Formats: sequence, structure tokens, C-alpha cells
Amino acid sequence: MYNFSKICLASVLFSLVMIANVRAQDLSGIKNQKPISFNGSLEARGFFYNANGIPNRREASSYLISGAPNLSIYGWDIPFYISYGNQGTQFSQPFNQYGLSPTYKWITLHGGYRNVSFGQFTLAGHTMLGGGVELKPGKLRAGFMYGRLNKATVIDTTTNSLVPYAFDRKGIAAKLGVGSEKNYFDLSFLSAKDDSTSKPIFNRPFENNVAAAKNVALGYTTRFTFLKNFFFESEGALSVYTRDVNSTLSLDSVKNNSFQQLQKVFDFNGTTEFYTALTAGIGYRNANYGLKVNYRRIEPDYKTMGAYFFANDVENWTISPSFNSKDRKYRFNGSVGLQRDNIMKQKESTTKRVIGSANAGADFTKSFSVDIAYSNFSNNQRPSTLKFDQMLKIVQTTHTVSIMPRYTIFGQQSNQVIMLSSNFSRMNDFNDYFAQQAVSRDIKTDQYFLNYVLSFTKIPVSLNGNISYTTLTSEMLSNNYKGIGFGGSYTFAKTKAQVSMANNIIRGSAQGINSLTLNSTVNFNYKVDKRQTLKASVFFTNNDPGSAITNVNPSFTETRGELAYQISF
Repeated sequence: MYNFSKICLASVLFSLVMIANVRAQDLSGIKNQKPISFNGSLEARGFFYNANGIPNRREASSYLISGAPNLSIYGWDIPFYISYGNQGTQFSQPFNQYGLSPTYKWITLHGGYRNVSFGQFTLAGHTMLGGGVELKPGKLRAGFMYGRLNKATVIDTTTNSLVPYAFDRKGIAAKLGVGSEKNYFDLSFLSAKDDSTSKPIFNRPFENNVAAAKNVALGYTTRFTFLKNFFFESEGALSVYTRDVNSTLSLDSVKNNSFQQLQKVFDFNGTTEFYTALTAGIGYRNANYGLKVNYRRIEPDYKTMGAYFFANDVENWTISPSFNSKDRKYRFNGSVGLQRDNIMKQKESTTKRVIGSANAGADFTKSFSVDIAYSNFSNNQRPSTLKFDQMLKIVQTTHTVSIMPRYTIFGQQSNQVIMLSSNFSRMNDFNDYFAQQAVSRDIKTDQYFLNYVLSFTKIPVSLNGNISYTTLTSEMLSNNYKGIGFGGSYTFAKTKAQVSMANNIIRGSAQGINSLTLNSTVNFNYKVDKRQTLKASVFFTNNDPGSAITNVNPSFTETRGELAYQISF
């Protein structure tokens, strides 16, 4: 099977090796595409810098000329990047991994470096150098991929080290299903294996003990609707992972006929492990209401060679209601549930969590609206097999509330927007040991932001201002920061130029030490024509940390400037 796949892959790559793209290309419209086109942009930038109170953190003056040309062949893009300046010269392609996925009607071909997903728990977006095809004629859903998942790493000859360690790894994946976007049932399959002959030889014995592995994963994905507004969806998989393909350990002692038959097909050995993953949900949804109950269970150390990472050893139940009024003025969606780990009873402790979040919004009038967000996450860690120090026990609850009212004033001469954002966060620690010692580890954070925007309807002027206040308090510390900001912009109608300014002043107090920071920015943009633009910016910072140890945290000022010319072609 692999030899036939290699022949197919070679044929595809031979005809497409000079073409690079990161998106699927619809070949049904290729006759309308230009055979060859060239476009891109070029930019010249000059910088100046000055600092007082601290050593310069960059050169006093510098320049950079950069470009992003793009060659297009029948709609497929080959992007490049070039730069030249007093910091060095560079020429590169932004994508060192090339691939394409041309589509014609219901056929999609994949070639080169691709990120294809056949299932959440089988082939789930892992980068593969190879080829394949996806077919969607009518209700049939089929796919096939073959290629390299990992490239063997080599030894760094300067340090005689290798990080990270990897074999050549090749795999084959397939998907077969039937249905539409709303109702379907798919089966997916992945088989991958390390090439143990690609292993570098080390002088350090322990590194030579790293073993080649292999993996077979079988999964399904389904969704269907019934009684018009009810739906059921589920996805699950079994992953058979052999950590050492050359192990001499056997599983002959397992007296199970089904298992013995499977062993003949998949070639198990004593290092083979089995993992399962499952998600399932049932719900109801119409134009204004929705409710979903979901279950998720992923066994400890679940992994496949077709995915990079899984949050494993987790089981949770959640219920998620949603609501939208007919006029869309009132809306709500939320989720609440229970989550735990240690589902196989292998850990010394079990952590249980209450997970919940909610978002609500209301447009009371055309001018006045409010959005509210809430989240609650609780941890409760309990010993399972061994007792551990009570000081290490985690019993915490974190609450976060955000309230964002906004008011808009519409007028003939101007429009005004006033928005208040309030965020409150509480982390409460319920560890019995610290409670008995009368020690609090609670942390409280409050943030307030008041923003005001004034824009005029008949003149191109916009003004804005803001006030902020942040506090962070606990038994051990008390910090607060007060800020004020203001700015504006003006657009010159005849010349299409725009000038803008922004200023921020932040006064801080941390453990009795006061600090003051001032930031100012002035920007100027002038659009010469559709393809050419001039830009100029000046940034000023004045920082007084208020530290008594001035040689560690000195006061300083910095001024940065930038002048740029951009042209597109």
C-alpha cells in the first residue's frame, strides 16, 4: 500500500513542484486567471533614536528598505521577502514550506506541505509533507493522505547535541463518510510509524535508548438533526500507541480471543498502550432559543501522531443555554458544568472544578446599551491514593465580572460615545491550613476605564479622552495605577492627509513607591495616490519609576522617530 502511495505522491509533486500556495485553489475558474502576474509592495524607512538617563537601546539612526514581491501563476501565489539596511541584508520566502490544494468542482488535490484534518482525535491538522485527495460527490465524503509527519533531526556538530529528538515519521490517513454539512457520519483512520533506521548515533548511551514508535487511530464523527430543531453530535476515537516498535516484550499472556485477533492485525507488543477519547452533545436550537448538554472524556496521556497536543485526563459535563429576543435587543449565552481529572485513578490527588461563564447584552434604546460577562472557575484538589501536605492542597475559586455600559448621543453637528468598562476579579483561597493560621491568600483586582469619543459630522475632526484606575490588593501587597489619556485626529480633505496624536499619563503606587510614566505619539499619513503613501511618527516616553535605588531603576526619557515611504505595484 505504501509503495503505491509513493508512486501517486511522486506523480503529483513532479507536476506541481514549482507551485506554492497556502490556500485551496478552485480550478473551475482557471480560464479567467492571468497566466503570470507580479505584484507586491516596497517600503523605505528611516529611524532616529535618543535616550537620556539610560544607555541607548538601539542605534541613533538607521534605515531599512524592504519589499514583499509576489509572483502569481494562474492564481497560485509565490510570496517572497527582501530587506536591506544598516542592520544587514536578508532575502527569504515567508513560507519555507510549500503546498497547494487545487479544487475542481467536488475534487480537491493536496500536494506538498499540508495541514489536513480528518478527525479531532486522528489526523487533526498535523503538518504533513505528502499528497492526497478529498472527494465530495453528492453526499459521499472521502479523503486520503500519505506523507511525512516528522523529519529526522540531526546532531549539532558544534555542541554534539540534538534538541528535539525525532525520527523520520511517515503516515497514511483516510476518511470515509456520508451526509451533508448538517447531517453526516464519518469514519477516520490514521496509521503512522517512525523509521528506526533514521536514528542518529550518539556518544551518550542514554540518548541511544530513545525508541521508534508507531500509532494506529480509529475515529468517528457524527451529527444529525431530528424533530426539526433538535440535534445530536459526537466524536470519538481509539488510539493504539506502541512506544517501542522493536521491543521484544509480548502480550501473549492476555487471554482474550478478540484481543488476539487484533494483535495479528496491528502487531502489538509489550509497549503498546490503548487510549480513548469521546465527546457527545445533544441540544435544541431555533432562531431565538438554544440549549445544549455536552459530555467530554479524554483518557490520560491520549495522543496520536496526527495531532500536536491534547488536553488529556479530563472529564466534564456542561450545559449551555442561549437566548436572543426577536428584535435582537436582548441576548444571552452561557455555560456551566463540572470538570475533574484523575479519571483512571492513577494520580495521588483528584482536582474537581466548577466551570462556568455567561455573556448578556441589552440595547435598551438606540443610544443606551449594556454588555455583561461573568466567569467562575473553582478548583478542589483531594487526595486519592496518598496523603500529602495540607499546605499543598488547592481549593480556589476565581470570579470575574465585566460590565460595559455605553451611551451614544447623535446630533446634527457631532456624535458622542461614552463607554465605561468595569472589570472585577476575585481569587479566593479556601485552603484549611492557611485559614487556621489566619493567613489570607486571596487576591482582588479591580479595573475601571471611562472612554469618551467626539466626532464631528461636517468637519473631519475626532477627539477622544479616557480615565483609568486599576487596583491589585492582597494581604501581602497593595498596588494601584491611575491614568489619563487624550488625543485626536484631523483629516485634510483636499490632500487626503491625516494627523493624529495620543497622550497617556500613568501614576502608579506599588508598596509605597510612586511612579510616573508619560507616553506621547504623533502620527502623520499622506496618501500621494492609490499606490504611494508617506508616513511619519514620533514617540516620546518619560519614565520615573520612583525607586530609591536609582542605579537599578533610573529615571529616563526616550525619543523615537520614523519616516516611511510605501509603494504598491
